[in-house]
Amino acid sequence: MRRLFKGSSGIVKLTRGLGQMGYGLPKRGWIVVAWKELLEAIRDRRTILNVIILPLILMPLIIALPIVMISPRTLPPKVMIVICDKNATDLVSYFNSISEEADLSIRFDFKGNFSEMILNGDIDLIVEIPPGFSENLSKGRSSQVFYYYDPLSTKSSSAIGVVQGPISSYSRKVLLDRLREVNLSIDYVNPVVAVAKQVTRSGGEVGAGEMITAMLLPMMVGVIAITGAGTFAIDMVAGERERKTIEALLTNPISKMEILIGKFSSLIILSIISGLSTLLSTLLGISLSLELSLSGVGSNQTVAMGLPNPVYAILGILLTVILGGLTGNAALVAASSFAKTFKEAEQYVGALFFILMLPMIIVPYAPTSLHPLLRLLPITSLAMFARDMILMSDLMAIATSFFSSVIYLMLFLVLSARLFGRESVIFG
Repeated sequence: MRRLFKGSSGIVKLTRGLGQMGYGLPKRGWIVVAWKELLEAIRDRRTILNVIILPLILMPLIIALPIVMISPRTLPPKVMIVICDKNATDLVSYFNSISEEADLSIRFDFKGNFSEMILNGDIDLIVEIPPGFSENLSKGRSSQVFYYYDPLSTKSSSAIGVVQGPISSYSRKVLLDRLREVNLSIDYVNPVVAVAKQVTRSGGEVGAGEMITAMLLPMMVGVIAITGAGTFAIDMVAGERERKTIEALLTNPISKMEILIGKFSSLIILSIISGLSTLLSTLLGISLSLELSLSGVGSNQTVAMGLPNPVYAILGILLTVILGGLTGNAALVAASSFAKTFKEAEQYVGALFFILMLPMIIVPYAPTSLHPLLRLLPITSLAMFARDMILMSDLMAIATSFFSSVIYLMLFLVLSARLFGRESVIFG
């Protein structure tokens, strides 16, 4: 790894071997062009760094690090219980149950400046049991428990969720004791119980992990597929024009269509590599986040990612990466055809990225009534296809989103082919 980034000998040996392999390839123009583009991309160490290594390292950190920072499992909050009622000592056993989730300290009749302790970061949360707490409960009245926390501190705010469990348990015990005294059951105070029943096409229940996966994964797959090889798409048109190498390429005894097919073939390979590496690292980050999520605090259960049918999901993701990569690259090549320099092309493509990404962001939050329309619109049909495959929707929905994506892909390819064939691509 050190030689890969310190010197070029490793890259030279790799690309030299790949170049020698190219002599054994079929002598077809588009294959030669595709192999040439791949070799040029691999020779640049930034390709391996940006396409594979950085996504695998950064994406899990970006996604999981905020959860790690606020999760009581990794960094337990400092919680102080201040009991100012000498008759409320039975609460101690309830608060001791959270000793594994919090750095717990219990004080009796503690006198101190709570605000200063919180704002200085000495304590994340102070729970005060005021005087008269037990007396009010013994007389059938309600009692108050005071929380002192910093609303601008995520760790301080999340600590409230840690202490709510023992307080709720104690409150329920007091309630049951009162009901028992008057010979009543818990049903007396809970006359209506709401039971939520999920309605899914698969007939099974969907967990929190599957819900998050179904919302985020289609959007992420589409965005990653479209933007994965964006830099290479710009370089293969505007970059070559700026380096004055596209003239030599277009004067070879092969058609412009073969050149375009070869470039797109290399782009789709780079898109798949970039998309899969980023997707795998993103899934790892989401999995870590769910494992450390606050929903599991206070219980032995963890939230895990899940897919109704992994085979359909993986097939849908791969097809979406291919279709999205081709569609995005075709749009980027078309935009790059208007630029005279690489820098100018980056400006065009930067605006195009937002246009392509905006529909993808809409899909996870769109109501079900809009799904038939989204399956027919450009770009959103890609995210809907991934979603339909992941959630195993009906065949008609899958077919609609798939064929819509293919039709728009053909339109983008025809547009990019026409723009690429113009003389202005060569001479600016």
